[in-house]
Amino acid sequence: MFEKVRTMLLEYVDVDPTTITPETEFLKDLKVTSYDILTMIGELEDEFGISISDDDLKDMVTVGDLAQYLSDNT
Repeated sequence: MFEKVRTMLLEYVDVDPTTITPETEFLKDLKVTSYDILTMIGELEDEFGISISDDDLKDMVTVGDLAQYLSDNT
């Protein structure tokens, strides 16, 4: 699932793919905008047929957090 999230992130940020690790933080390290995060989450919800609550979303600080959530809920 991590690779899926990393691949999707590369549509929104222009960084070397090897710099995105499970510990990479969306806002601090990648400077991803809130709009980009919400757009990406919407795509993931559609793709996996899930709904990610705002409470769950606020706990997803790192790429690994999101990947783990998807692994646990799909």
